[in-house]
Amino acid sequence: MLCLYSGAVAMQWTTSDAWVFSSIQGTGPDSACTLAEIITKADVINHAMLTEAEFTQAVPRLVAAGLMVADAEADLYRPTEAGRLLYRQRMKRRGLFGWIDAIPPALRRLGAPQDGAWTLPIGAFDRAIREYLEHAGET
Repeated sequence: MLCLYSGAVAMQWTTSDAWVFSSIQGTGPDSACTLAEIITKADVINHAMLTEAEFTQAVPRLVAAGLMVADAEADLYRPTEAGRLLYRQRMKRRGLFGWIDAIPPALRRLGAPQDGAWTLPIGAFDRAIREYLEHAGET
């Protein structure tokens, strides 16, 4: 069997994409969360700190898939109706950490992710981390 390498690398959804998606909160079109709130939930559901690279890779993929809306300038992020539906269906009867088994396969079923150029305003991620750490120190 002859196998030729075309040089193209197939994009795949990552665990970090699923982690970011699972960390976005919002119950409707008028309900959004901030980056600091996403970082907080990401820590709660994975006991780890989300990185800027993970976040800025996941957001354009999730937006292109129609699962979230992101406004970096306003620091507002929310799931779309399709995103909320996917999350509810896949997380039914699963606990706080159930996302790790439920969400990655659900994203893979959507097909290959579409990468896109997307950036945060300079310093936005660091400010969100500081806000998260300040609130974490209060509890």
